Amino acid sequence: MKIILPVTEDTASGRSIARGFYKADLACIYNCINQTKEWLPTQSISRDAGDLGDALKRIGIGAVISYQMPLMALGFFTDSGLTVYKAESGNIEENIRMFTENRLKPLTNATSKSGSACTSSCGSCSSTSCQS
Repeated sequence: MKIILPVTEDTASGRSIARGFYKADLACIYNCINQTKEWLPTQSISRDAGDLGDALKRIGIGAVISYQMPLMALGFFTDSGLTVYKAESGNIEENIRMFTENRLKPLTNATSKSGSACTSSCGSCSSTSCQS
């Protein structure tokens, strides 16, 4: 199985997990079978946000690790058969290790609501805390 993590790249601090795909410069795709990483610009995966879940499934992704995710985006991913896990830190390696050890918790509608002030569609949210 492959997992994907949205990544931000800061010249001062290096790469870390982004707050969501909306803020991601890159995506880290980790292959659990051969323990390799692939780095892709997020725009190269899918140009249509509504198709992102299906695009990820087409390239063999089975799970997503992210800090937070608006309910609508979470629905796109779960409807596509992907499991979304909540990142525990900004460290990419640490979250991959925790995933492989089954220590990350799934991100659900309830946990997504509690972590964000955004509860409606992405385009209607004016909250600064609603970022995916």
